Amino acid sequence: MKRIVRQFSFLERFRPKQIGRQIGYGYLAAILVGWVGSLSGIILADYFQGRGILQFLDAQTQSSLFVRFEETVNHAQIHATRAIISTNNIDETRQALLVVNQDLIILKGLQQELDTFLNSQPSWTAQDAETLQVLFATYIRELNQQQEEIELAISRNDISVNFSQVLSKETRAKLDRLQADLSGIISIAQSQETLAADVMESAQGLEKLIVISSITVAGLLAGVIAWRTTLAISIPVENITQVARKVTYEGDYTARSTIFYDDEVGILAQSLNELIERVAERTDSLKQAAQTAVSQRQELEDVLKNLRTAQLQLVQAEKMSSLGQLVAGIAHEINNPISFIHGNLTYIKEYSNTLFKVINRLQAELPEIPNDLATDLKVAEVEFIRRDLPRILRSINNGTERISSLILSLRVFSRLQESQRKVSNLNEGLESTLLLLSHRLKSQAKRPEVHVVRRYADLPKVECFSSEMNQVFMNIMNNALDAIDERWASTPATWEPTLIISSKFHQDHICIQIYNNGLPIPESVQSKIFDPFFTTKPLGKGTGLGMSITYEIVHKKHQGKITFISPVLDNMGTQFSIQIPAGKSLSTPSYAA
Repeated sequence: MKRIVRQFSFLERFRPKQIGRQIGYGYLAAILVGWVGSLSGIILADYFQGRGILQFLDAQTQSSLFVRFEETVNHAQIHATRAIISTNNIDETRQALLVVNQDLIILKGLQQELDTFLNSQPSWTAQDAETLQVLFATYIRELNQQQEEIELAISRNDISVNFSQVLSKETRAKLDRLQADLSGIISIAQSQETLAADVMESAQGLEKLIVISSITVAGLLAGVIAWRTTLAISIPVENITQVARKVTYEGDYTARSTIFYDDEVGILAQSLNELIERVAERTDSLKQAAQTAVSQRQELEDVLKNLRTAQLQLVQAEKMSSLGQLVAGIAHEINNPISFIHGNLTYIKEYSNTLFKVINRLQAELPEIPNDLATDLKVAEVEFIRRDLPRILRSINNGTERISSLILSLRVFSRLQESQRKVSNLNEGLESTLLLLSHRLKSQAKRPEVHVVRRYADLPKVECFSSEMNQVFMNIMNNALDAIDERWASTPATWEPTLIISSKFHQDHICIQIYNNGLPIPESVQSKIFDPFFTTKPLGKGTGLGMSITYEIVHKKHQGKITFISPVLDNMGTQFSIQIPAGKSLSTPSYAA
């Protein structure tokens, strides 16, 4: 590389010391060459192009004038023919002749335009000026002769639909010759217009050739200057680049750049060497700071994870506390009056039986009842009351028993008195959850009743957090009913809403499966349904905590497992499977509904 630099050492006396001036002077020379050549080409091309434009405008003017003359002649001929064949309608004949007169006036105006054009001494004409003037004047004169013959034939009522019988043979022959002459002149004028356009295009090509040649020369000159300047700059820059790569990719802070010239590149090399020294010092400090930051980041991640867990636990605790207080209040307020009513039904039944016995005795002892008493008995409908009162008492008794079972289910679901793990029956928890959701299972305004299939096995009682397991069942069943409602809204009357709940005991694990045939879970969100605060429901309908809390209860509190299957393509609904270890279980089996 040093040898290449020495080859141009004799030019150093002409070489400016600043790189900017080197590049600027070189490109200024190249620009001047290109500018002078382009300007010369433009001036020369403009000269030839100007001549071509004048010829093109003259050719275009005469061609337009001849075409307009021909169109007006044809228009006059058409209306002259219409005047002949419309003899049965005087108005149409007059109208046609009026149009012919107007066309003759237009032709005279075009004749004046031709005279004006010829007086301007155009560079090109299709024929000499005298020939063109004679042609226009003769054509107008013959058209006037044709109009006079038509008007004469009309005035004599000697006209027929045959155009050849109205006009003389000589007139028709002259018009045909004039038409042929005019067509030939138009063809010549159009050829001249095309030739003028070619001349203009040739001038443009000449301009492009000169401009391209000058630009090419300027480019070559700029390339030579750029190559010379590049050699003087690239060698030091390449050395600086190699040093920078060693420092950047290899971390070699001992590398230093060589200073070739006392110019901007030399200053850059000196600055790079100073920068490397400072970076080496800062790198040592940053390594120590990075180690400290890594340890702090890990601590912050642990704190954030603990905060999220604590947040979920607080939400879960507050939710269960609120639910427990609500259920406790409802159970207490309903249980006392229902117990009072249910307990007094026995006495009401005894008192009513005693009253009916007294009435029977009185009726037996008094065969003749006074009229007013008989009327009162008839109005009171004693016999109807005797038959209907037992049914009323049975209905009240059934209602109180139903409310008592509902209170029992509320207590089983919430386990208000339980705050620790306790031996429980999971089948009872499933039934309690179904009872609480009975209002959603019934037929709705836009959906029939959900068919519930129970497939319970005889499960052993297991030690677990029963209230929280009941919440797991509630969250899954609520989501299942939402999916059923959404599918029915989109495809009603083509399927039966179904909820299948099964339980079994297998290899020291209790397995609960809850299946619904509603809309499947979209594949795009299946990996997110257990994330905290993630929900696909509208704002205000879901918090995004139900399935996250469910996951926490099953996995962390019971060391269990929760999975789901939701085949989107088959549209077969969703099945959640819950497995929790039986642990220390009792052998007492539960009922199978």
